[in-house]
Amino acid sequence: MIKTSSATSEFNFIGQLVNSLIKKGEVKYIELATEQGKYWIKVAKEIREDLARLSPECRLEIAGKRKQNPKTGKVKFKAQTVMIIPENTAQQALEVKTEQIPLLPIFNTQHKSKAKVLICEKSNCWRKGGKKLYEQLEAEFKARGLTDEIPIKKTGCLNKCKQAPTLVMMPDKACHSQVKPQQISALIEKHLVTRD
Repeated sequence: MIKTSSATSEFNFIGQLVNSLIKKGEVKYIELATEQGKYWIKVAKEIREDLARLSPECRLEIAGKRKQNPKTGKVKFKAQTVMIIPENTAQQALEVKTEQIPLLPIFNTQHKSKAKVLICEKSNCWRKGGKKLYEQLEAEFKARGLTDEIPIKKTGCLNKCKQAPTLVMMPDKACHSQVKPQQISALIEKHLVTRD
C-alpha cells in the first residue's frame, strides 16, 4: 500500500476575530471570519503567548501553512504569523489588492478525495427544499473554491422521506435531515474543513 502525504500550500487571510480557543492560558485556535467564510486556524506554539491579549472582534491578518488530506479532502490551517490590523488602517487593508487562491490546492489526480456531499433528489426531498439546498451548496462551494475538489452528487431515496430534505456529508457518513439552506455553511465547516 502506498502511503499518501498531505498536500501543503500557504495561505494568507484578512478577517475579523470571531472566537478563540484558549488552553492553559494560551490561544490554541482562532476562528476568523473572512469574505470567503469562517475558518478555524491552529496557532503555532511559538506565537501563542503573544496572542493572549487579543481583543474580541479585532481585525487580523494571518499567514501560514494549509494542509489537505488527500484521502478525506479535509483541510487544516496552521498560523505562522498573526498581525493585528489597527482600526484606523482597517479600511486601507481591505483596499489592498490580494490574489485570490482556492481553499483547496490541486493535488495529484491519482489520489481522489473521498469527501463529497450526497443529496436526495427524489420528488419528496426535492419539493421540500432539496433543490434550494443543492443551489446553496453550489454557491458555498464556489465561494470557498471547493467546486472542483468536492463533488455534490444527487442520489435516489435516502429513506428519510418524512424528514425531507436529506443530505449526507462524506467521508463522515453524517446524515442530516430537515436541513435549511442557512445551515449549509456550518455543515461544511463541521464535516469538510478541520481545525486540528
